[in-house]
Amino acid sequence: MPTDKREWKFVGDEAQVFEISITVENLEKGMEYLRSAFGWEPYCVREDESRDFNLRGRTVERANMKYACYYAGPVRFELVEAVSGDSVYAEFLKKKGPGVQHIGIRVSDRDKELAQLHKRGVGVQQSMEVPFIPLKMAYLDTMDNLGVNIELVECPYIPATPEFDEYVKAKVAAHKRK
Repeated sequence: MPTDKREWKFVGDEAQVFEISITVENLEKGMEYLRSAFGWEPYCVREDESRDFNLRGRTVERANMKYACYYAGPVRFELVEAVSGDSVYAEFLKKKGPGVQHIGIRVSDRDKELAQLHKRGVGVQQSMEVPFIPLKMAYLDTMDNLGVNIELVECPYIPATPEFDEYVKAKVAAHKRK
């Protein structure tokens, strides 16, 4: 298992902001802007295919996204391009154009947090689980009230780091062998 050089500790059930996610129309142009404006080089660039996740109560069979991540202190900036399929990113681009789509928060128990939020009238826009990693995510439907979505992430590792990616590759390979 990878060791995370950043000490992420949950104090009680306190959540931790770890990500600001910006949806862009073209990932390469977004990366070039961050290079020229801020001198940032991404530590992680990848294309992912998500399968069988819940989007507003229906199952989406497949969606593709490209990502690039940059650290700016303890919080990272994530650029996301919606390549194909339905997703929160594709919806955001269609409705608002490029911009901050979500703020990512790590939580120790996503389901417990969702139950509490449900009681307060906060809905879920998109959710997914990958049990063999373990990773649970949920994008809260907070856009109309806050102007941005909140993403809850339950995972013992920081997603989209080189250590996490190696861990996931090994888990996926083992899962496929079963």
